[in-house]
Amino acid sequence: MFVLSSVLLALIATGASVSAESTTTVVAVQKEVQVTSVEYADINDPSFPLLGYVSIPQSAIDNDEQLPAVVIVPDWDNVNEYEMIRATMMNKELGWIGFVADIYGPDMHDVQEMDVKMEQATLYRSDPELFTSRIQSAIDLLKDHPNVDNSKIAIIGYCLGGTGVLGYQFGNGMNGNDTMTTTSSSDIVGAVSFHGGLMEFDVSAEMASPVLVLSGGNDDAGTAVEDLESRLKEANATWQITRYSGVEHGFTVFEGAAYNEWVDHRSWDEMATFLKERFGELEYGTIEPSIEELESYIMYGSALEDDDDDDTVAVEVARANNNETSMMDGNGVVVGVQLETISYDDDGFVLEGYLAMPTGLSEKRPAVVILPDWDGVNGPTGYEAERAVMMAQEGGYVAFVADVYGVEYTDVQEFDTKVELATKYRSDPELFVSRIQTAVALLMEHPDVDETQIFVAGYCLGGTGAIDYGFSSGLLDNVKAVVPIHGGLSPLRAIQTDEIGPYVLILSGGVDDAHGNTTELELHLDSAGSNWEISRYSNAAHGFTSWGTGPFSAYNEMADSRSWWSMMSLFKTLTTMPATTTTTTTAVEESEETADAVEDESEDEMSDSMDEDEEDDSAAATASAGFSFAGAVAGATIILAAMQ
Repeated sequence: MFVLSSVLLALIATGASVSAESTTTVVAVQKEVQVTSVEYADINDPSFPLLGYVSIPQSAIDNDEQLPAVVIVPDWDNVNEYEMIRATMMNKELGWIGFVADIYGPDMHDVQEMDVKMEQATLYRSDPELFTSRIQSAIDLLKDHPNVDNSKIAIIGYCLGGTGVLGYQFGNGMNGNDTMTTTSSSDIVGAVSFHGGLMEFDVSAEMASPVLVLSGGNDDAGTAVEDLESRLKEANATWQITRYSGVEHGFTVFEGAAYNEWVDHRSWDEMATFLKERFGELEYGTIEPSIEELESYIMYGSALEDDDDDDTVAVEVARANNNETSMMDGNGVVVGVQLETISYDDDGFVLEGYLAMPTGLSEKRPAVVILPDWDGVNGPTGYEAERAVMMAQEGGYVAFVADVYGVEYTDVQEFDTKVELATKYRSDPELFVSRIQTAVALLMEHPDVDETQIFVAGYCLGGTGAIDYGFSSGLLDNVKAVVPIHGGLSPLRAIQTDEIGPYVLILSGGVDDAHGNTTELELHLDSAGSNWEISRYSNAAHGFTSWGTGPFSAYNEMADSRSWWSMMSLFKTLTTMPATTTTTTTAVEESEETADAVEDESEDEMSDSMDEDEEDDSAAATASAGFSFAGAVAGATIILAAMQ
């Protein structure tokens, strides 16, 4: 058994309970979280003992509630503090039950010896049936737990555990008779792999539940990810693969040499929204604003600039009160939306855009430039204006639909004209960037815009423009991110700068040829030092965010929602923390001298020279990247003092 660090020692309390299925011992209670050790056995080898840890919100125990549960499959040093902290985060961050699954057995927790780790990792990688049996044993245990809603169980895994999760998914499929090759289709609702080692997984059947793969750009080779994507398609899986630039294997491991706070935060967010949907807490499919709603927001004349007009304010409050998706600012003031047509020009070339403004906010707001697809800006009730209103409603952003073609082509319907105009701007990135720069400059001069927080997002052709802007040499430093959404990225766009400044978030369909080859795109971005993130979504074709239900519609609810959530989360995060995917090691200080005093053991760190070195060592790292586990440490020392 491993020795707990001072953080977990400070949480130890006495108590024990026994169930018919397994032996459990309460090892830590901290405020609203209970962590319990659980003795159980492998379902296919009852003589092989296992020791896991379940972390349950105290409220669920007190009120006999049933909650969703997440099995956490550990990395190659098996169960230790790291997984316990992640289980606790499931409680504190998300309100779910977390269970740390044992893989090697109770005598091999927190393995320190490199040769033993390699031996065990090789054993389980080479025997997927054994690995799956260990994971299934944990799932079966949770299915019978009185506080678990057994219709809402998911699995996640880190490093070796991520490999196990993927192996479980490929081995846990539907055969031609709609029966499972390994287990029941109701056992889990989804799976998440964090920096899991990729293998040539066997495809024996259709995958039974969705999978999210979170991968480091400097960890898995692009070709290995392409192979995985191919196998997922062969398994007819519902999947998302997200890649992060510049990070190595083990990027979520606190205090590890590869730990990256930014990517830890981004990947955790992706996991959270993925599992919330699987647990029924979120629904896929964004809601298209109605024409009537958009028309109610349209402002005429100079009303937008007349902040002192009491009648205007009264009208906007009424609109906000009638709008279910209206916001409130930090002072409880109703926030509505105004939509105004803006006439402007690019060096004399007349343009027409649409500005969606949140009203009632007392501070300057970040702003988003929205670049239209190949049929132009579509007027104040068109697709791009709808997205602008959504940004103002949901995020409080000032959102501006930028014109590219000019006032003669605001709503292009003729196919030949679309091709002609799209070809013109794709072949002249300097002109394309000029149109975008004009829109950015307009927003920076707006009195209600925080000129230091500008973002550029584009759909289809607009996505091409967004990447062209990110690749340009003259863009403004105030632009923090560019986001091409099902953008035309093939052939690769020319990079006009030595170093790409904005964060690049690419959101593409898994069957969209306009995306091009991901490996080549990653290398292209790396050549100019870009901080990038690329997500691809299964079964999503070009134009997957364009609402519609007709036979030719490409709309995909999952891809639309997940890309929207990812983009909005990025904007929100960039306003509070810097974006860097440069690998950093986070040294975590114990927050109280009392906790330090009980730490007698040396916390020597293992060498990071091996690809599989996933040591967390102390794992006393408070779950960073904006996570709230840090609050546990202060309460921990109080409990410790009472024990001494």
